[in-house]
Amino acid sequence: MIRRPIALAGLLALTLVVAACGSGASAPAQNADGSTPIAIGTSSTLSNASLYYADSGGAFARRKLAAKLTVVQSGAAAIPLLLNGQLQFAAADPVSAIVAASKNIPVTVVAPGSVTSDAAATDSSSILVRADSPITSARDLAGRTVAVNALRSLAHITVMSSIDKSGGDSSAVKFVELPLPQMVDAVSRGQVDAAAENEPFSTQGVRGGLRKIATPLSEAVPGSPQVVYLADKRYAAQHPAVVRAFAEAIAEAGGALGQHPDQVRAVGRTSTATPPDALDKIVLPVFSGAQLGAGSLTGVMDLMVRYRVIPAPVDLSSMITQEGP
Repeated sequence: MIRRPIALAGLLALTLVVAACGSGASAPAQNADGSTPIAIGTSSTLSNASLYYADSGGAFARRKLAAKLTVVQSGAAAIPLLLNGQLQFAAADPVSAIVAASKNIPVTVVAPGSVTSDAAATDSSSILVRADSPITSARDLAGRTVAVNALRSLAHITVMSSIDKSGGDSSAVKFVELPLPQMVDAVSRGQVDAAAENEPFSTQGVRGGLRKIATPLSEAVPGSPQVVYLADKRYAAQHPAVVRAFAEAIAEAGGALGQHPDQVRAVGRTSTATPPDALDKIVLPVFSGAQLGAGSLTGVMDLMVRYRVIPAPVDLSSMITQEGP
């Protein structure tokens, strides 16, 4: 069961931030070479590889965008920076984006990052337990303690779905927050019974003696975006050409990575702190050149309603700019 209030705490206060943001969506000045500077909030994970590749591979430069990538703690933390104009774009998980839409916070989704796999073999997510644990499937987690990186996050609701789909009772599970890098040790020491991990920690956990019992993302929301890129709605309305160029650059980079998955590892060597030997063995995130359609977020939103992250469905089409098929 959910043991504490919504973990996306920053979003609860953003209705006040919105009123204080003023004209934060104003355009940055153009550079002397004619390029447009854009500040982008991101995290140093492989799920954002298409963003890093758009920068290093020239997709931004070919569209006269001069990108400055800044690591932020989370998508929820990046939203105030979008609203006050410190960032023009920011990476977020789709749950944060839909929560923001449900609270009428003026952000819009402009592009997808990585997408969830539709097969367990290529799913970068996992539920890990100790090798000697009596837990053999998600169904056995009732009455147990499970670590997730954030409550009411994509990881949390997809694990709940895996438990319920397997015939278990997610309401009988105690969920606790732990940073992803700490989860493997917490399971190994018996501090938690299981953990919802993602790469590179999934592979590192298995190599360290843990056992994988489920792949929650592919089971719950196959084909849904793991990462989306947001902009302030006012900025998007004032600068549609910049937003279009950004979306096209991300799509170009995503398409290239989809065709050449090993290039994701090359991007990870410079954009993440993952050890090279781990990069060679992990399950890679999935990328494509498709633009984002509202239908790809429906499964995530349905889980959010089912597990009471939001009280009711939102109009997904209204929260997307540059919508695809």
